[in-house]
Amino acid sequence: MQSIRTERANSEVEKALANILRNKVNDPRLNEFITITYVNLSVDFRHCKVGVSIYTGDKKVILNQLRKSEGFLKRELMKEVKLPYTPELTFILDEGAQHSDDINAILSKLNIPKESESIDEGDETNN
Repeated sequence: MQSIRTERANSEVEKALANILRNKVNDPRLNEFITITYVNLSVDFRHCKVGVSIYTGDKKVILNQLRKSEGFLKRELMKEVKLPYTPELTFILDEGAQHSDDINAILSKLNIPKESESIDEGDETNN
């Protein structure tokens, strides 16, 4: 279980990284639709796992470019968030949102009749 301090730091780092990616990165490969899905700082604030969802473009190329941009992202992060250490960033592709979209697309193609909202009189119970 994470401490309140770590949870608060996770939230601040997530907001800062999203802001940096949106406003300060000039690489067109990173201007694709990227969402930070989670941030998990270690207890000592030296390591940070960053989950990202990539919705357009070549996911491997974009993830590789994020990894190459780690130095810039760390410098910008430390300008925005005060932490005891500059954490090492590890970017992890989070495909959960894509899986949800795929499942919803499959379900929408199924021809399943909706349940009737009316209750048969024989099923009613008297209180």
